[in-house]
Amino acid sequence: MSNIKVRELKSLPEQSAGREIFDITWPVIGGTEITPNLMQAFVHNGAYFVGAYDGEKIVGATFGFIGTAGGIHLHSHMSAVLLDYRDRGIGALMKRHQLTWAYEHKIPFITWTFDPLVKRNAKLNILKLGVEVASYHPNFYGVMPDLINAGDDSDRLMAKWVVGPTSPSEKSLTTTIPDSAITISVPEDIVKLRETNLAEAKSARVRVREEFLAAFKDGYKVMGFSDQAGYVLTKGAK
Repeated sequence: MSNIKVRELKSLPEQSAGREIFDITWPVIGGTEITPNLMQAFVHNGAYFVGAYDGEKIVGATFGFIGTAGGIHLHSHMSAVLLDYRDRGIGALMKRHQLTWAYEHKIPFITWTFDPLVKRNAKLNILKLGVEVASYHPNFYGVMPDLINAGDDSDRLMAKWVVGPTSPSEKSLTTTIPDSAITISVPEDIVKLRETNLAEAKSARVRVREEFLAAFKDGYKVMGFSDQAGYVLTKGAK
């Protein structure tokens, strides 16, 4: 991965290349995730939009903007890596670039959402990046038009990353679950499950939603992730 470089996407052609990464990842029939004029308006006014490059080929992109809810922060709205380049640490590389950018701009924290049923993203966010899972939002985006999320509710966990001069520490997979902990399991591959058994995918969505909302109401927090058991939550976790 040493040859992968992250740089800001400022020109219209660069922005187009970055938006294409999003449209490949979340295809919208007859449309696009973010229109060119809207992205240009964001970038011109200081939004965060970067690409990950393998030489001159763009293989990933991340987009975020400044928010004010809960205090001034950077909300990272979209991040994607081309299929052939996944599982190489490129997503984490872009996130750490984002952390440095936020620190240089004196932004105290970063937020973003992720689908609680996507196991790969849970591992990235909780283990590799060490984020705080701040809250659970049922059907956060409403009906989504892309082919990946079509037919399913858009429940999301809200991640919060405190910005500092160094990155938060990575965590290992949870192998020993404390007696006081509870766990919330997730499907091995929710995208494939949607394709093969949408009813089962929707049932998993409802179960995970109910378990998370009940756990957060009772004061539990996410402290880790287990390959076998899923999310691991304890009271008083940080």
